[in-house]
Amino acid sequence: MPAGGSGDPAPGPLDLVQSFASTLSADPGTDRLSTRDEAAAWLRAAALLPAGASLTSSEHAALLRLRDSLRDVLAAHTDGRQDAAAAARLTRALADGRLVLSVDPASTLQLASAARASYPAAVAAIAIAIAETAAAGTWLRLKSCPALRCGQAFHDDSPSAAARHCSRHIA
Repeated sequence: MPAGGSGDPAPGPLDLVQSFASTLSADPGTDRLSTRDEAAAWLRAAALLPAGASLTSSEHAALLRLRDSLRDVLAAHTDGRQDAAAAARLTRALADGRLVLSVDPASTLQLASAARASYPAAVAAIAIAIAETAAAGTWLRLKSCPALRCGQAFHDDSPSAAARHCSRHIA
């Protein structure tokens, strides 16, 4: 059986995506986004929400849908399959980020959020991290551990990119 991820944070912007996906564990009581206040605190700690900003009920529900759809896509990465429904759900959830492509006078391109509100900007940051990792070729190496009572996101740093479990569950 292939080895798992190292247990270390994923490289670059993939770390943000890994951290966000891992805010939920199969262990009871380990949902760091379970309430609006906890979710806002996590987003602030991740520098995705300004100090004093909060989430509405609908934003909190959307954040949970974003995390769930992301975890579904990571599970597909683990299984080496394409999941069109999971990809569509993630696409819909990321649309809240309202991304635009900005061009500066030197013709440097950058993805940014067109939204002025805090929550869409947080979603945009996650979407941008995903886009950057896809461009770097590391997106498919972020996976979800299928071990019973785990589900943590892990970076597959194995040479063959065939790891199926996080470092805690290597058989």
